[in-house]
Amino acid sequence: MWLTPSSTARRRMVRFLKQRFVPFGPISHTQVYPALARLEQKGLVRYHIVDQQSVRQNKNVYDLTEEGRDTLRKSVESPTHLGFFYGDFFLKAYSLWLADPERMMERFREQAKLHQEQLKLYEQALQSGQLAISAESAKADSFELRDMLFQYVIGYERNYLAWCQAMLKYLEQQRHQHGQEEGQTRTAPSLDSEE
Repeated sequence: MWLTPSSTARRRMVRFLKQRFVPFGPISHTQVYPALARLEQKGLVRYHIVDQQSVRQNKNVYDLTEEGRDTLRKSVESPTHLGFFYGDFFLKAYSLWLADPERMMERFREQAKLHQEQLKLYEQALQSGQLAISAESAKADSFELRDMLFQYVIGYERNYLAWCQAMLKYLEQQRHQHGQEEGQTRTAPSLDSEE
């Protein structure tokens, strides 16, 4: 499936990674090219033009300079502080007490479905890569690193799904408890009227 660099599967995988790879997120050219220009001004990257022979517009291919490689190495090797990711949905979940449990259950089911689909894509991509290792043993190290990154995002998706399931269970309990409280309130006047 991944036997040649020009294979359809490889192009699909590159497009997939650019659009959906969670740790990096989708990146547009409006973000990439200004960043590359800043890196070039600092002497961290340089580019050369690749002639597309009138098939397409010529393209710039960027490479790290020695200083860029050294800067990247220092950055990779430096300590990383604990970071927190708070997405929009996490913030909504934090404010559950404001929302109708039924509506929030719908939202969590939607999130679970989206993350289940994402998990399936990552697992398929990981499987494709593992098959490619045997086909391209010379590139086994790069596939192994890629596989470890996919294992990370697969773990993230599984954890997110578990969180959605736990929240759905919590909301179900809240809905049940809220229904019991309403039932007790409704029956209380009938007990008072009998006295």
